[in-house]
Amino acid sequence: MFLKNSQIKLIYSLLILSIGISSFSQKPLRVGYINMDYILENYDDFKQANQEYSLKLDKWRREIERTQKEIEKKYDELEIKRPLLTASIHNELKQEIDFEKSELEEYKQKRFGPEGDWIIQEKILIQPIQDEVLEAVQKIADKNKFDFIFDKSSAIIMLYSEKKYDISELVLKSILRQEKIENLQMNFDDEIKEKRRDSILKIRELKKISLQRKRDSIINARKNKK
Repeated sequence: MFLKNSQIKLIYSLLILSIGISSFSQKPLRVGYINMDYILENYDDFKQANQEYSLKLDKWRREIERTQKEIEKKYDELEIKRPLLTASIHNELKQEIDFEKSELEEYKQKRFGPEGDWIIQEKILIQPIQDEVLEAVQKIADKNKFDFIFDKSSAIIMLYSEKKYDISELVLKSILRQEKIENLQMNFDDEIKEKRRDSILKIRELKKISLQRKRDSIINARKNKK
């Protein structure tokens, strides 16, 4: 997670202001930091999402490289055939290859341009997990009354930091614990649904048996009258 220069200046300004305020109020300033890279590297959901993201980007790169080689090959073959072709035919064939090249450039922009699919995929796969980490950081900050929490892996330069102020492990445990709770809830919900389904099937089966008995009773009664 990288911060812009304006964001860094704002953070330092707030820090200096808070230090000034704390000197008057005698309230100790609570500051912590995290290592976002460490948290994400040890979070299985991020590993899976990042792997899927990388696979998509690699697939697009291979497609571009393959098409690029095919176009270069067509240019080379056209150059070899040039002495055998009239100028008009050569120009016509070259225009067709030029068109393929321009299409490839458009495809590159679509996939890897400033607003390309790589950004969309990052928002879909990576950003939700980063937001989940930030949410956990916010909860810990609120609970423990932190004034500031910095990201050691960001653009902020931390010349020195004591390990006791590192809450990365706390954040990671909080996320994994929440994930475990959600999985247990999902399993519990699935178990309830399964029991409910079994109960409905059992009730239907009992109704079916009861209905069959009534039919048999009516048939037997008719036979006895005859």
